[in-house]
Amino acid sequence: MAKTNLDEFAYKAIINLILENHFKPGDFLLETELAKSLGLSRTPVRLALGQLTAEGFLDKKKKKGCFIPSPTPEDARHVFYAREHLEGVTAASAARYATEKDVQDLYRLIEKETAVEDPGTHEAKLNYVNINEKFHLSIARISQNKYLEQYCRHAFWRSNAYVFFFDKYYSGLTSDGQVTGPRQHMEIARAIENRNEEKAGNLMKLHVRTTFEQLFIKI
Repeated sequence: MAKTNLDEFAYKAIINLILENHFKPGDFLLETELAKSLGLSRTPVRLALGQLTAEGFLDKKKKKGCFIPSPTPEDARHVFYAREHLEGVTAASAARYATEKDVQDLYRLIEKETAVEDPGTHEAKLNYVNINEKFHLSIARISQNKYLEQYCRHAFWRSNAYVFFFDKYYSGLTSDGQVTGPRQHMEIARAIENRNEEKAGNLMKLHVRTTFEQLFIKI
């Protein structure tokens, strides 16, 4: 397997282990143990941990290594506030620069998202996480601003820590029982297709804000 494939495999495998509750907030992810359990050398594991730290999903303590940060309501508000405004600007920029192929790729992702069945299963959750990541980070790429793309990726993964670890409170529904993900994604994609920068930005801000509100709705 090529080196880049090993790096990507290690990255996704570590995320899967976290999703499968092998680790919890506060746990250290030890490079040697991960390498052994994944059947890899330490190099791709080290790079994967470094990437997850750079993206804000993990934190690092000197001489101790990478660990899963303990989520707090205050930090969640800060992260989602940053995401709301970053991704709002990014969606507006995407509406300016998106090609026809970019838009069609977004619609294909929404079709896949809509087709996810039984979101309560582990497999479906992994599938949804992957599709949702591609949708948001595709818009960041389409913005053609490498700094926005970098910051959006960091904030996106940091906010995902709350979805992963607070999902017992996460209903995916608004207070009136509506599933918002695919519908709001479709509205954002249409605004981008129509090159309506202001609308795309406002819809994305509303979408991220709604995600934060849903995260703390007890079911």
